[in-house]
Amino acid sequence: MPVPESTAVEWLAAGGIVTVGGILVRFLGWTFLLAGYDGQSAIPDDVVAEMAGNTILRVGIAVLAFGGLASVTDVPSSLGPLVGLAILVAVGRLLYKLNTYEPTGA
Repeated sequence: MPVPESTAVEWLAAGGIVTVGGILVRFLGWTFLLAGYDGQSAIPDDVVAEMAGNTILRVGIAVLAFGGLASVTDVPSSLGPLVGLAILVAVGRLLYKLNTYEPTGA
């Protein structure tokens, strides 16, 4: 059985931790885990939990997938920075969505 490289283990561990954090925010509503969010925002907690939790889950699953890929094959060195860029885009999208949020309804 092949032993994964240490970088693959690091990606898998980080992805697992981020995925668990996303689950806690999204499904259990633990918004206190979000840095700088104190619950006094004009955006309801459930909306923040859904938006941020979904983004954190997507990032965690992507990092887990990259770690899984790195553990079974030799990935190019340029793929790591591309994953980092994708994470920055996801976080930027989340910040934009939260800053432009307008409640729907009557």
